[in-house]
Amino acid sequence: MSHNLRCIPTFSRKAFSHDLLCLHSFNSNKSHVNYGSQYLLSSTIAQEVPGPYHLPSTEPSAPPMELVDNGTGAERDGSRGCEKNSLLARVDLLSQGEHNDSTSQQNEWSIPPISEHEAREAFLEYAASKCCYRTAPAKHMVVQNLTACNAYRYRLKTFTENRETYPASEPYNGGFVDSPEVAEPPAPWEIEVDAPPLFTDCEMHFPVPHTYSVQGCPNCLGTGKAQCTRCTGSGKVFCSSCNGSGWQSVTTNSDTISGFCMFCGGAGRTRCLYCYGRGWLHCVRCNGRGLLLYHSELKIIWKNNSAEYVADNNCGFPIDRFHEVTGKEIFCDENVLVNPLRSFPEPEIVRGSESCIATHKMQFASKMRILRQKQTVELIPLARVEYEWKGKSNSFYIFGNEKKVYAKDYPAKCCCLVM
Repeated sequence: MSHNLRCIPTFSRKAFSHDLLCLHSFNSNKSHVNYGSQYLLSSTIAQEVPGPYHLPSTEPSAPPMELVDNGTGAERDGSRGCEKNSLLARVDLLSQGEHNDSTSQQNEWSIPPISEHEAREAFLEYAASKCCYRTAPAKHMVVQNLTACNAYRYRLKTFTENRETYPASEPYNGGFVDSPEVAEPPAPWEIEVDAPPLFTDCEMHFPVPHTYSVQGCPNCLGTGKAQCTRCTGSGKVFCSSCNGSGWQSVTTNSDTISGFCMFCGGAGRTRCLYCYGRGWLHCVRCNGRGLLLYHSELKIIWKNNSAEYVADNNCGFPIDRFHEVTGKEIFCDENVLVNPLRSFPEPEIVRGSESCIATHKMQFASKMRILRQKQTVELIPLARVEYEWKGKSNSFYIFGNEKKVYAKDYPAKCCCLVM
């Protein structure tokens, strides 16, 4: 779950200083997430994407291949099947240039394999959480094979700042007007504002100095009065007692007596209580003064944009389910602009980093400012469990640090009737 920061400033028009009040809120889905190669540029196009800035020519922010101790022969051959266990046993990375590489202190890139007991406990908890699943398969299954299919997830975060202005107005109550005649209004990017913490969503609004002007209110045409909507300016409404007929019928015993309406005196209309019979109200927009104080309002949006790429190891697990879990962070690089990975042992993650970085460059560099970028690589635990129950073979997956279970075909489901 990501945290969003809603910033509400207060200002003094003379000093143009502001106090920042930050209200925390939670957002379950704020950033766009891509899995696999969908929505991302190919590695060929990614290298040719133009942009207003160039990546710094520092060393690639990834571990050199010679520092990686691969676990099995299948991994050294580049196999991405279900036999792939954990790459990278012990690694000592050095920080590259000015990049903040937090993996330089991380020596262990392996994940302990899941045991049969852990698999059974996870499967039992999964079955117990489903109202229509019986727990018998989880209790009495015979585990035949446990296969590690650990996957890599690349994540890029780009922290951007965007500024735009829009007209705003308020009732004019007299006093000094900070118009362009006082001084030249500053451009949106010339106004100095303290940014929120990095990679935190925040939105701020405040008036632009020297953009004020006094104009007539368009709602009341400068009169300060607006027509009453309930009586349409007549000051009279239909009598609710006689429905505007002016007559009333009163039944006593078996006799019916008709006469003038006692409430409207036979007129069929009564005074509008909304405007007290005047037919008009004070204009809400200008507060009845007929004048508005216009100015330009600056809106600044800081946003944490995220893109993800998961290397598909072709073991039958839907990779879009990885967004539900976390993994073990094995690589982290943060800079103003990060470089694509170059020497990472998984080529698909290298291509994913190139695509993500080029996509963010194309989306944000020409429209807003990129303040900071951060790229990480996680090793997500994924194990395929093959089991037998009542003479039939089946399988399920356990994934993530949370040990969540994905079972496409559960063998013991009951029918639930919802009335």
